[in-house]
Amino acid sequence: MEFKPYLKIKRLGSEENEGILLGKVFIQEKIDGANLSCWLKEDGIIGVGSRTQDVSAGGFNGAVEYIRSHKGICELLKQYPYCRLYFEWLVRHTVSYDETKYKKAYLYDIFDHNINKFWKINDVYNVGEEFEIEMPELFATLENPSLEEIMPFVGKSALGQNGEGVVLKNFDFVNKFGDTEYAKIVTEKFKEDNAITFGGNNRHSETYWEMFCVNKYISLSRVEKIMNKIQPLIEHKLGIEDTARIIHTVYHDFWIEKCWKIQKEVPSLNFRKLSQLSCRKAAQIYHDILNNSISVADQN
Repeated sequence: MEFKPYLKIKRLGSEENEGILLGKVFIQEKIDGANLSCWLKEDGIIGVGSRTQDVSAGGFNGAVEYIRSHKGICELLKQYPYCRLYFEWLVRHTVSYDETKYKKAYLYDIFDHNINKFWKINDVYNVGEEFEIEMPELFATLENPSLEEIMPFVGKSALGQNGEGVVLKNFDFVNKFGDTEYAKIVTEKFKEDNAITFGGNNRHSETYWEMFCVNKYISLSRVEKIMNKIQPLIEHKLGIEDTARIIHTVYHDFWIEKCWKIQKEVPSLNFRKLSQLSCRKAAQIYHDILNNSISVADQN
């Protein structure tokens, strides 16, 4: 088998998942990490994929090594060589979880190439328990649930104080295009935090232009540049305790370098908000670098 991407989960209410709440719906915790998959290649080696590509050569924040050294995953693929496993690889992203939960792969789905379908969720959890594989919390199973019945689970987490949201699965649902689809609901806080970190923006927001500047100019490469500039000036390895120095230097660097261009692009700015949003995004990127050694490719 070659690399096969996981299906992209749309927000509940999209045309692709219209009608998904009619029937038996499984409600899982949606984990804020990175898509990960694995499968058995023809040569017997376990292939590993990110969301978009085969990463079997190694790396991906330790995911390849984790998968290939996990006895349960290896044994499962040995017994079911025609199956492909889909996980969420938990590294620091937008939501903060308990420290002990990171750098683990949480099994969401098993795709069976013999029948060209995903396994039913109960079967996934049964083999997950049998082979001691981490799995996301299954909050509830509801018949024809309303949005009001689902929303109490949105934001709950078995991995920390707060969660990203929920994944909704109905294994009898096929949309009007003939496709199997899932749905998701995420918290408003996650939407806001994720927008600041990864570029989303509301055109009608009161901080639209401030977020425009932050999303355009507070980047991974800028934070890395400042880290490389400051590291030789101090006697210890950069750490969490250096956050304030890093993020304020990033803001200073960004403004000095880009102010001439910004005054041509932007009609008005609230500088207090600009500083707050800049430092917030720089801190998120800096902490990701410290904890996960992320690369530009992973960030994008």
